Amino acid sequence: MFENITAAPADPILGLTDLFRADDRPGKINLGIGVYKDETGKTPVLTSVKKAEQYLLENETTKNYLGIDGIPEFARCTQELLFGKGSALINDKRARTAQTPGGTGALRIAADFLAKNTR
Repeated sequence: MFENITAAPADPILGLTDLFRADDRPGKINLGIGVYKDETGKTPVLTSVKKAEQYLLENETTKNYLGIDGIPEFARCTQELLFGKGSALINDKRARTAQTPGGTGALRIAADFLAKNTR
């Protein structure tokens, strides 16, 4: 069934891990795949994450999904970070922000949008 399918090329992001392993400098940190791993290759739960989880446990009032707009204040802060507070793009409502389920989800949403709207 799959004999005529050509293998996909190697993933360039995952290839960064090979470069990381080949680097003999001490104190290096592998952030190539989007997670922090310590010198033993383990992914520790960072103190900041533990604090955020504890905050949610103590303050979360629902497990409901966010609406289609996501968290408006997060979107506003993201725009201000990217374009600067008081930016004409933001003030003129020309900036748009999309909240997505992680990097891969964001790429899929962007690809679907482009495929649908650029033909």
